[in-house]
Amino acid sequence: MSMHLEKKAELNRAQLKGTRIAVLGAARSGIAVSKLLVSAGASVLLSEVKPASQLTVDLTSLQKAGIAVETGKHSEAVLESALICISPGLPLDIPILKQAQQKGIPIVGEIEIASWFCKSPIFAITGSNGKTTTTTLAGQIFKKNEPSTVVAGNIGNPFSEFMLNKEQPAYVILEISSFQLETICSFHPRIAVLMNLTANHLDRYPDFDSYAGAKLNILMNMSADDLLIYNGDDSYLCKHLKNSKPRKLVFSQRPHSLEGAFWEHDTIVIQTEKKQQTIQLKKYQLQGPHNHYNMMVAALLAHLQHIPDKIIALEIAAFSGIEHRLELVRELNRISFFNDSKATTVDSLSYALQSFPGNIILIAGGKDKGGDFSEVNQLLKERVKVTILIGQASERMSEAWTKVIPVLRARTLPEAVKIAYHHAYPGDIVLLSPACSSFDMFRDYEDRGEQFKKIVAGLN
Repeated sequence: MSMHLEKKAELNRAQLKGTRIAVLGAARSGIAVSKLLVSAGASVLLSEVKPASQLTVDLTSLQKAGIAVETGKHSEAVLESALICISPGLPLDIPILKQAQQKGIPIVGEIEIASWFCKSPIFAITGSNGKTTTTTLAGQIFKKNEPSTVVAGNIGNPFSEFMLNKEQPAYVILEISSFQLETICSFHPRIAVLMNLTANHLDRYPDFDSYAGAKLNILMNMSADDLLIYNGDDSYLCKHLKNSKPRKLVFSQRPHSLEGAFWEHDTIVIQTEKKQQTIQLKKYQLQGPHNHYNMMVAALLAHLQHIPDKIIALEIAAFSGIEHRLELVRELNRISFFNDSKATTVDSLSYALQSFPGNIILIAGGKDKGGDFSEVNQLLKERVKVTILIGQASERMSEAWTKVIPVLRARTLPEAVKIAYHHAYPGDIVLLSPACSSFDMFRDYEDRGEQFKKIVAGLN
């Protein structure tokens, strides 16, 4: 962290002592940041709209830690705060936050506050697809070389939880969502990664440009001393990052002459300062062209921190992927069942379909996020035998796909799996890749994936 950033973080921390702060949302990040704020001497109100009976947290332990707690509503007490910290799931247009904005109360997120306590270099990874796999893989490589590395953000444990420790990590690698980037003000990564930008969360944002603008907030405080790594195959990023301040590295599926990395015949080619080095991948478990990007970025980040190429190659070879992302669940009667519940966008579905040569029985659908389902029509025609649709988006998906492939409907996920198994033959692939969020029928994408795995395990 530069001297300027260090002073800014110190100032932010110093201003917390004795300050009234409301934290909205009593999930993991809200609880962690409340504890962090109390440790800095702030007076904290943790406010949750759910009633106490629906919470799993021990409220008494929070109160003993010096955190005031209210449940069942966001009361007027929230508006008596000098600062409000919100969960990334909360949209900024809910009534209590509209009132706060009218009163001029600053609203930030947990990532912003945790960054005030972090003296370690922060590498922040965002984008529409691939950020979880890339962050996880990069974290695995870094931890092999430097065990104190922290992996957090929109993945795993909250950033604030790690900042409660007295010892600072060697590196902090964060997966950052557009929701989290809506509420930053001084958050400043040393390296930012933009994996790609495709239509997503259009149920929250009025249009693609608004969504993209939230993502590009990651550059808000970056300077020429910082580094931006971005996808050179993404036309939107190439157009909109031309005049951004940080030094730039590009990654691509195609050979290029720019500083950065490209993929060539199972080899990651890294080019920096007119030097070219290669990391030969003799084996790797991540399949599909989208995973070439993920492996390239993780390798590039590690290479820039002088982690030996041998460690990078070995860790990539050992990495089997993340749960709920093209996860092989079971093989039954020579039929393979894959859980891709984390595929919540049309683009993610596209990547999943490209990972298999064909003979796919697709289960898709869920809460509609406003994507253009027709974008995958050609892939569906080439690789999918039949699709079974569930959830809120099934009507619009059916309209987009009926003329391309056979479309069936199911009321529930168990029914969809039963229909898929009935239509599958030896050599076929049953793929859950929803292209939608899960909130119409499930708690989250993890819940959806776990239920799918249990249903598949019960087949005989």
